[in-house]
Amino acid sequence: MSRLHLHRVVVVEGKYDATAVASLVDALILTTDGFSLFTDEEKKELIRKLGRQRGLLILTDSDAAGFKIRHYIEKIATGCEIKHAYIPAVAGKESRKSTPSKEGTLGVEGMSKEALLLALRRAGVEAEGEETEGEGRQPLSYTDLYELGLSGSRGSTARRRALLRREGLPPRLSKKALLQVLSSLYTKGELKEMLSQKPVLFWDFHGTLTLPDITWFDAAVEACEETFPQVRLSRRVLTEQFTGRCLPWWSIPSRDTRHLTAPGAWWGHCEKEFAKMFESCGFTKEQAETLAPKLREKVLQPSRYQLYPDALSTLRELKDRGYRQFLLSNNYPELGHLAEALGLSPYLEGVVVSAEVGYDKPRIEIFEKAWEQAGKPVQSWMVGDNYEDDIEGAHRAGFTTVYVHSGHRECPAADHCVEHLSEVPPLLP
Repeated sequence: MSRLHLHRVVVVEGKYDATAVASLVDALILTTDGFSLFTDEEKKELIRKLGRQRGLLILTDSDAAGFKIRHYIEKIATGCEIKHAYIPAVAGKESRKSTPSKEGTLGVEGMSKEALLLALRRAGVEAEGEETEGEGRQPLSYTDLYELGLSGSRGSTARRRALLRREGLPPRLSKKALLQVLSSLYTKGELKEMLSQKPVLFWDFHGTLTLPDITWFDAAVEACEETFPQVRLSRRVLTEQFTGRCLPWWSIPSRDTRHLTAPGAWWGHCEKEFAKMFESCGFTKEQAETLAPKLREKVLQPSRYQLYPDALSTLRELKDRGYRQFLLSNNYPELGHLAEALGLSPYLEGVVVSAEVGYDKPRIEIFEKAWEQAGKPVQSWMVGDNYEDDIEGAHRAGFTTVYVHSGHRECPAADHCVEHLSEVPPLLP
């Protein structure tokens, strides 16, 4: 691959970044050596001088430190012609490092050549080495951002995050940088058409579409009473021993359950936890091991689950209006079969379940998986009843959030709070 010839000076953070960029461009490349630039008066003067003569192309990491350095260069190089190239915020670790960065994302040195070339093109650097100004597009204004719902309006933060994620751009773009990047990629009309697409809806299952009953506890009590009626069981003790311990989203603090995604592994883990729980309730080891699979059998019975009265009518209305819908749940692998038995399947395009993904909400990975499965929509809405898992988790992932059955509790991370599922459709565009 022939390198691009640039008259403009490229500024990166470190020597490994410079090596990665030098493989793609024939240009003068300066390094800031991290935050050392802040106290290096000679290098600051060099950047200013070269910037006035040739212009600058700033390419830093997408983490907080990278943006701090980027803004500092802008400040010290006031009056210079500056272009910005942005790499996406991609989770990972450079091979030369023993641990990931503070934010767990790859830097410039860890980007693929394709990603770096895309960043350069978006900055206005064409494949033949010439520089353009957004292919003749009329630059966007701050008013355009407001009118497009990307700034200053309810839900604008979620829409902006979703757009940046979809385009593979870093999430921390300032309004000024956002204008620069979007102006180089789209016209206002193209953005308006993209953002007018209907949001994709993701629904939590238990406690959101179904009543928040204590299915697991009831199943455990029934299994005990039917199998060992002679053993006196205290429901209070069982509830204490079960709650917060037996299920992966409780028992695995990291909520990283990738080791349980192999066939049978998820239930194998749970049944061991069930057996320990039953022993703690007074059963012998042999009795506890007998009860564990019986609890599983009972929990999987569709008759145990009762939908909210307005669940099916709400899903049906939204499908009729053209909205795509998915289940997104911390749950067992068979959830799709259960959804079908309860009559939910006709209104859903897919089921994203933690037992198959390998991460439990509120981990961002399960939201990213759901977003990818839905085709990386510009707008994603999460509807759920668990504030930490559904609302805070989805908010961090850039989803618009609807907190249902909230009981009028405070919900600062939620974009909308409603009591009934039937109140969701009027919220949607």
